Amino acid sequence: MNNSLKRIFINGFPSLYGGAGTELHHQILLWRKMGVDVHLIPTGDGFRNERLYLEMVKLGVIIHAAGDWSVLEPDDAILGFCNSEFLARLPEIRKRTKRTVFINCMTWLFPKEKELMKDGQIAMFLYQNEEVLRKNMPALKALNADPAIRFMTFKPYFHNDSFPFITDRTEEFFGCGRISRQDADKFARNTLHIYEYFVAPVFKRGLFLGFGGKSREKIGRPYDWIRTAQDQTEVSQQDFYRHCKIILQPTDTTENWPRIGFEAMASGSVLIVDNRGGWRQMVEHGKTGWLCHHERDFIYYASKMAYEPNLRDDMAEAARERGRELGGEEASRASWEEVFEEINKLPV
Repeated sequence: MNNSLKRIFINGFPSLYGGAGTELHHQILLWRKMGVDVHLIPTGDGFRNERLYLEMVKLGVIIHAAGDWSVLEPDDAILGFCNSEFLARLPEIRKRTKRTVFINCMTWLFPKEKELMKDGQIAMFLYQNEEVLRKNMPALKALNADPAIRFMTFKPYFHNDSFPFITDRTEEFFGCGRISRQDADKFARNTLHIYEYFVAPVFKRGLFLGFGGKSREKIGRPYDWIRTAQDQTEVSQQDFYRHCKIILQPTDTTENWPRIGFEAMASGSVLIVDNRGGWRQMVEHGKTGWLCHHERDFIYYASKMAYEPNLRDDMAEAARERGRELGGEEASRASWEEVFEEINKLPV
């Protein structure tokens, strides 16, 4: 590494499922490759039961007791990945180190984030998406114009090896699905309408990974040909992508930099998603996936992918390369080196 940063602290714990937790997992893999000592300060006591606990230990990640800020030195940096607990504990953390870094993976500001900005308790804001930075930075600077507070973007690393490219999906049915955490906003109200009305030359088989009571209350009970799973303990992400020739995912949210995009592109599942938010930077319309303005677009492009397998395969290959460009090791490593250089300039 070209910078002097030798160790970094994270408040939280990585996971195999869910945006911020899975992103943290992949960043840790890269940081360890870069030679950075990674320290985790979990938010709760159950971290030894986490599925990634043993992997973290094998990687040489140092795991401290939950909420143990005493291990922080004044020149240490501590990051929170879209972590509300981190925001809640910042006044305590600031007694140990002023190098506090917040990564907001949403497209909106947390009320606590604004409050802490006003008090000058966040030293650096990191974003995965340049558009979100341009949107949020003026609103935050209006609360506190201190020029010492830094705003930067980074290129999140995606570990492609975790999601092998699949070319041998069954031809007995047309597999489609959507994946998210169990959040009603992650579902458009017309989701089932879209799934019902797109057509395929063989039987359709759907799979909703991340579906629970609130989702059902919003969109209704899925059809018998659509299987649902609450989370990855019922169906792994890899099995989900093996099922899905397309990811057909209308939502009511505006996504920032969706991890499932990288997972789908690495796995060979073609994305059919909303034409807004981070999807617009991630997906090249008609080349690596499809961007939709309304339900007719979702129905049309899903049907097109079902009836044009050669085009679908070409798009899956192009998307695979696109994912490597956006989340590959070389670009991500360079961006983190820039971030670490700036962290080392933060006031102590």
